[in-house]
Order: sequence, then C-alpha cells, then structure tokens
Amino acid sequence: MTVTHLTRAMTPWKPVTRLAVLLMALIVCTAATAFGQDDQEYKRVYNAAIEAAKAKNYTEAYRLYTQAATLAEQAGDQDVVTSSNRVLAQLEFALSQRSLKQENYEQALKQAEQGIARNPEYAGNYYSKGLALKNLDRIDEAMDALAKAIEVAEASSDRRIASLAENAIREQFTFLASSALTRNGENIRRSDAEEALAHLAKLEQYNIEPDADVYYYMAEAYAALGNYEQAVAMADQALEVHRGSRTDKAKIYLIKGEALMNQGDATSARAALENALFGQYRQRAQYLLDELGS
Repeated sequence: MTVTHLTRAMTPWKPVTRLAVLLMALIVCTAATAFGQDDQEYKRVYNAAIEAAKAKNYTEAYRLYTQAATLAEQAGDQDVVTSSNRVLAQLEFALSQRSLKQENYEQALKQAEQGIARNPEYAGNYYSKGLALKNLDRIDEAMDALAKAIEVAEASSDRRIASLAENAIREQFTFLASSALTRNGENIRRSDAEEALAHLAKLEQYNIEPDADVYYYMAEAYAALGNYEQAVAMADQALEVHRGSRTDKAKIYLIKGEALMNQGDATSARAALENALFGQYRQRAQYLLDELGS
C-alpha cells in the first residue's frame, strides 16, 4: 500500500526585533553607575550614552558607548568597560536581527560576531550568528553557533534564547527530513526514508527533544521502510506531544491508520482513520476506511 505524506514548508526563522525593550532593561542597571559632570571625560561620555539610549537614539548611543568603552579602557576603569560592552552586545544583537529581517545576512553575521566579541556571555548574538550562517548556506557552522547559543543561554538562565535556538535546530533537520521524504512524490524510496531518519537522528547530537513533527516524519520513514510497528509507535509519540492544529493531528492519525492496516490490525486502523476524517486528509482517510469495509 502506498504511504501518503505531506510536503511541509520549513517555518522561517523569524528575527526578534525588541530593541527598545532589550536596551531599557540594561539602561536601568547602567544608569545607577552614572557619574557626575566633574569626572573624567570617559565618564561624561558614558553618561551621554545612557541618555542617548533612553531617548531611543540608538545610533548615537552605539557611538557613545563605543567611545566610553575605549576611553574607560585607557583609564583602567574595567567596570565602565564591562557595562558599556554589555549594552553594545545587546545593540549588536538588535542590529543583527534587523539585518536578518532585511535579508542582509553578511551584515547580520558581522554584527553578531561583533556582539560576541563585546560580551561572549550574552547568548543572543550566537543565535543571530546561527541564523545568518544558515541563510548563507553554511549549515554546519550554523548548527554549531545555535548549539553555542543554547549553552550560553542555559548558563545565564535565558530560556527565551535557548528555546529559539532549539527550535531553529529542530526545524532545520525536520526540513531536511521532509525534503527527503517528498523528493519522489508519493513513492518514497528506501534511500530517502533512511536519509530522513539520519537527519532526524542528529537532533540527539544537539540534545534537542523531538516535537510532533519530528515524530510524524519518523513515522512516515518507518512506514516507507515497512517497519509498521515502529511507525505506529512514532505516530503515538507524535499524538502525545501534539500541540498544533486539528489538521496536523489528522495527518498523524492517517499515517498511523495506514501502518495499522499494513500490520493487519483492521479494528485499530479503523479507529485511527476515523480521527483522520478532517480537512485535506478526509478523502484519503475515507478511501482507506472503505477498503477496510464495515
């Protein structure tokens, strides 16, 4: 029996543009270390940088924080150097995200790397670097950068960046698996199924938990290989963690129902296929139910 499947476009990696929110949190902290006007030049520049950032004049803030860091380094004030670099790293992150949105990937990469140099303990720039490298088709480097984003984010309890980087890695390998399975239309070749499983297996290398889509494509691949028991097991895993639409859930029931049919379990197949009678999967599910008979 032919195994059906769905071509699923990869979810684009959306840049995060929250420049004002990112900076204001840091400005509140750095403002506490502002200095009186009778202090050294670097302190006056530092104060001016804080005010420019508060006024959302980020171009001027970037220039002034850069100048403050340089002057403070010369004066031996490491606190101001560190504080300035922390803000500059977040500015580079925001700028790199903006460049990603504008599809200027080389610029995004440059900005992310500058941000990493400013503050290697800030995870956002590793995430931006990974997205830029991915869009430049430097996939292995992209995955390494995203893995580093997760590592740094977890060390700093930045769950948001860790989650974004995890999703980006997961989506990449899910996309590759989906592409392999749809390469020859509905006739999934053994080599394509094995390739798909190999792509999905790489998630373990990065300690990325599978989601419903990962389990679904594993079910498709195992079904194409004739391993129907494993296909059913993966479909059940997909259903357990599924949080998407009813249509997505219907496709999981469909692949489960087909695998059960191939196992000769008509009763269980019928129950699964009845749950697949929805949206674009209704016609195929009904056809298979008719084949099963009453």
